[in-house]
Amino acid sequence: MIELEMNVGAKGQVVIPSVFRKNFNIRPGDKIIFESDGDRLILRRAEKGTVKTLEKIAQQCGKVEIDSDRDYQERMRERLG
Repeated sequence: MIELEMNVGAKGQVVIPSVFRKNFNIRPGDKIIFESDGDRLILRRAEKGTVKTLEKIAQQCGKVEIDSDRDYQERMRERLG
């Protein structure tokens, strides 16, 4: 386990040490997710890619059963308003 202590700047910013950036393949422009777990702060790199985004959307929408193209269009109108 690697443990490093870093200072928080005046704007609340912290530099992610290079050893962690390299190990977790974090590059400029990547998004980081901050998650709390009791008294712990967890940082993790956000998932990239269309597949992950679509999987999250599908989980939120639930199951859709489609009998025909017309049925699909009607259901989409109901969901999207």
